[in-house]
Amino acid sequence: MSPLRPRVGIVTDSTADIPAHILQSKQIELIPALVMMDGETFIDGVDLSRLEFYRRMPSLTHPPTTASPSPIVFQDSYERLFKQGVEQILSIHVSSHLSGIVNAAFQAAQQFGKRVNVFDSQQLSLGLGYQVIEAANAAAEGLKLEAILDHVRSIREKVRILALIDSLEYLRRSGRVNWLKAGFSELLKIKLLLTVKDGFVESFGQARTFTRALQQLRVEAASWAPLSHLTVMHSGIADVANSLAEDLHSLSSSPPMIVDVTTVIGVHVGPGSIGIAGLPQF
Repeated sequence: MSPLRPRVGIVTDSTADIPAHILQSKQIELIPALVMMDGETFIDGVDLSRLEFYRRMPSLTHPPTTASPSPIVFQDSYERLFKQGVEQILSIHVSSHLSGIVNAAFQAAQQFGKRVNVFDSQQLSLGLGYQVIEAANAAAEGLKLEAILDHVRSIREKVRILALIDSLEYLRRSGRVNWLKAGFSELLKIKLLLTVKDGFVESFGQARTFTRALQQLRVEAASWAPLSHLTVMHSGIADVANSLAEDLHSLSSSPPMIVDVTTVIGVHVGPGSIGIAGLPQF
């Protein structure tokens, strides 16, 4: 086995929103989800740029949809890692309450017995991404699988995520947030703040304007400090994200990342949304 390849391989899916340079430097295997739009199927992050996706989204006749990669895709990925010399695999994915990706990974893992372990992050975007990055760091340090799992469980308990949804129409169409349907007509006039807890999307707060909701994001981020890592995620509003990252940079010991969220998440939150993910110091 190559000394450059950790004994435990780390796999995740594209909803983790981990920048490409981090995936490469930390040897994280990425499995892309799928987006269906205008009768075509696109591989997330490969066939369709995020800029083009958000440009086209408001004018679509039918809303785009998403799908999990097949178990065969996971199986091929696991086999490739074993051929490269890894001894065990930890496959960490988006919350099972929000996607079928974990189930597809579980099905593929059955072919490998105890050599492949599938872990439900109970999160999405960088709430998932931080768990994956920390797992990769632990694997690079030579920790055994059980120690890596213990570390990731600790990260899962600590990570925080909060999103400001500009238009609730996309989230309503997705059907992933059941409680949103009941009071949707009343919610049309407000900006909603959402968080993820125990794998479910929950309401965190609301405001009459985007500006006031953005201020609530700032206040909540300050309550998380001190942070070891902070990310600002957005769906096609880079200027707002850059400004928010500048406002929050003092809360984290490392410079904030800015991520334009993957198209699979963009299908559900729509253009113009923004969020924050933080990992408190420990």
